Amino acid sequence: MGAWDTGVFDNDGAGDCLLDVQQNGSSIKEQINYIQTTWSEEGYMEVDEGSAILALGELILIASGIRPVHPITETIDFGIVKSQLNPTLISQVAGLIRVALNSDNNDASEVYELWKEADARDFAAWKKTGEDILHQVENLDLKIRT
Repeated sequence: MGAWDTGVFDNDGAGDCLLDVQQNGSSIKEQINYIQTTWSEEGYMEVDEGSAILALGELILIASGIRPVHPITETIDFGIVKSQLNPTLISQVAGLIRVALNSDNNDASEVYELWKEADARDFAAWKKTGEDILHQVENLDLKIRT
């Protein structure tokens, strides 16, 4: 696993995702759809896709004004990101984050498995970060729907 810390952007999968969004802000939907398709076809979420969906969740929260801009995301056009948000997309992201975090205990997430094998404190920090993102994305979904 190409991770150097437990933060949502501290890994190769998130880095690749950010680079794509920086180069083409409208790619956020494409990335989410790609992750959804590979998950649906394979029934397993690879480490890069799991890391990317968590990063995409964070980007959505930043674009929605829920989280502050992270220094690594300063070059992203969050107006373009925000323009792509709708209840279906938010719900889809929440569902994919649940898979990445192994919320359903189906053992279908490589990123979860790799973090679980890491140091217990690092795993707990990574999981808390992911659960915080999930909780806020789910709350955003409820706000958008009402």
